[in-house]
Formats: sequence, C-alpha cells, structure tokens
Amino acid sequence: MDAYRLVRGGLIRLLEWALVVMVITITLDVLWGIVSRTLWGQAVYTDELARVLLVWISMLGGALAFARKAHLGVDYFVNKMHPDARKTLAVIVQCVTIAFAVVALMIGGFALAQGQWTQKLPTMPWLTKGNVYAAVPIAGFFILMFSLENLVSIIRTPAVQIGAQTQAEG
Repeated sequence: MDAYRLVRGGLIRLLEWALVVMVITITLDVLWGIVSRTLWGQAVYTDELARVLLVWISMLGGALAFARKAHLGVDYFVNKMHPDARKTLAVIVQCVTIAFAVVALMIGGFALAQGQWTQKLPTMPWLTKGNVYAAVPIAGFFILMFSLENLVSIIRTPAVQIGAQTQAEG
C-alpha cells in the first residue's frame, strides 16, 4: 500500500506541475496574442494554442479536482439519509463514475483521439487534433484510478462514518 501511495502522490504532483506549466503557458499565449494584435497584427497560432491548452487544462484539472476531493457535490439530502443508504448511494455513485470513466472517457476518448490523429491543426501543423483529444482518455485513466480508490475506501468504512462526500484520504 505504501508503494501505491508513493505512485499516487507522484502522479498527483505530476498533474499539478503539468497544470501549472499549462496555465502559465496559456496566460503568456493570450497576453502575446493581445500584444501582437495591438502592435502588428495577431500571431496566427495564439488563438489555437489557447484552445488546445484549455482542453488539456479542463480535462486534467477535472482529474486533479477529483483526486483532491474538490469536485462538486450536493450533499444536503444525502446527509439526511440513513447511514446504510448513504453507504449504498456512495458505492453506486463510484460505480457510475467508474463506468463513465471507462466507457466515455477512456474508450470513447481513445477512439476520438485515434480518429483525429492525422488531422493537423491549421496554424500549428506539428500538432494534430488527436494530440488535443488525447487529454480525454488520460483524464479518464486518472478519474478511474481515483474512483477505484474511493470505492475501496467506502466499502471498508463503516456506514455510520460515511458522509455524502466520504472518499479515500488524499
């Protein structure tokens, strides 16, 4: 279990640093787009690079939010439920999340990226649409990993200790 926690921590740090670099890059890109548009006409790649980075930031940021338990949850009514019902609901939610991560994000996202792998971006021909969409199955992998971790934690936790957002400790 210590090896898993070490790998998990490393992956979370990798996500954090990748997101920091992407946010800095998108900020500089947008600023460069504004400056270049104002002074001599826009650099042709700035809008497209911002769109690419926005996709990656959104997908990986969502996975990181899931790891940090910062995703949205509406728990008012769930916390009013009987502890056994809360636990059952928590298990169901994790199972639905796992199914979504596998089917929509990993399988669907891989098919989407693979289908677009040869289509080059007009202003950045060194990138393809497949490179852009690769963020979807990568985020799906992380969400699957964290959901499985949460599911195991929920199953191991006594029902009376389960709240609406009870998940594995980060």
